[in-house]
Amino acid sequence: MVDRREQIDEFESMFRRSEREPFVFADLPIRSVAVVTGDESNESVQAALKRFLPRIGDVVDWRAIGSDDYSSVAELLERIGSDPVDLLVTRRHLQEEFLSPQHSLGVYLDELTQRTLVPVLVLPGTAGTPVPLPTEPCRRVMVVADHISGDHRLINYGVRMCSEGGSVWLCHIEDDDVFRRYVSAIERIPEIATEPAEELLSSQLLKEAGDFIESCFQTLKETGPDVVLESEVGMGHHLTEYRRLIDEHTIGLLVANTKDDGQMAMHGMAYSLSVELTDVPMLLL
Repeated sequence: MVDRREQIDEFESMFRRSEREPFVFADLPIRSVAVVTGDESNESVQAALKRFLPRIGDVVDWRAIGSDDYSSVAELLERIGSDPVDLLVTRRHLQEEFLSPQHSLGVYLDELTQRTLVPVLVLPGTAGTPVPLPTEPCRRVMVVADHISGDHRLINYGVRMCSEGGSVWLCHIEDDDVFRRYVSAIERIPEIATEPAEELLSSQLLKEAGDFIESCFQTLKETGPDVVLESEVGMGHHLTEYRRLIDEHTIGLLVANTKDDGQMAMHGMAYSLSVELTDVPMLLL
């Protein structure tokens, strides 16, 4: 009969860290920006952006897309597709000022994040009640993910947006509700001892993220821009933990992935953060 230690060794082997390609730094180009903010003055938004994100201040190709330039999502997408840019800037609830939806991003922002490959910078507030960007340069950027390992593009954009000498936080929070479901399933497998298996799984999940972030730090210190690198790896409720970290570290910009290879809709964590954290500027990839 197989003893308990052999059973645990077999279980542990299922979650051993696989070899991943090392993080590669890329100084992502941002040469053209389209501001899509409805009736709001695009000139004032452009000036505020240059103050808030000094590293895009040298962009010479600024394009304004006003509410008279499109009347549907299809028209807006066609306009953007025919004249591509490196960055889109917009607000929640575009052209929905009189509807004031409370639990959505609005149809335009939702479609822009899912049907284009262009990063979307979401200004704080909504189109109906815009919140001005801070007047000081953004010096604290937080990159968030529930699976940060291997996500080079996400990290490179986070670094790209931070002011010189600022801080970039690479954060990975494992969803504790999902983890509890894993453990609940393990509890129903008599061949596996639950307590050591739970400890092994928890430590391995967090170790993978921590190891990848450490490799990012090593590469960025050698080849990246002049920024201070920080990290946070843990387990908890995504929205609660990220709200705490944003407040605790006075974060100026949140960077997150919105696309999920397994579905057409926005990634669940990114959607929750985008809907709830309306006071924080966000870069959605």
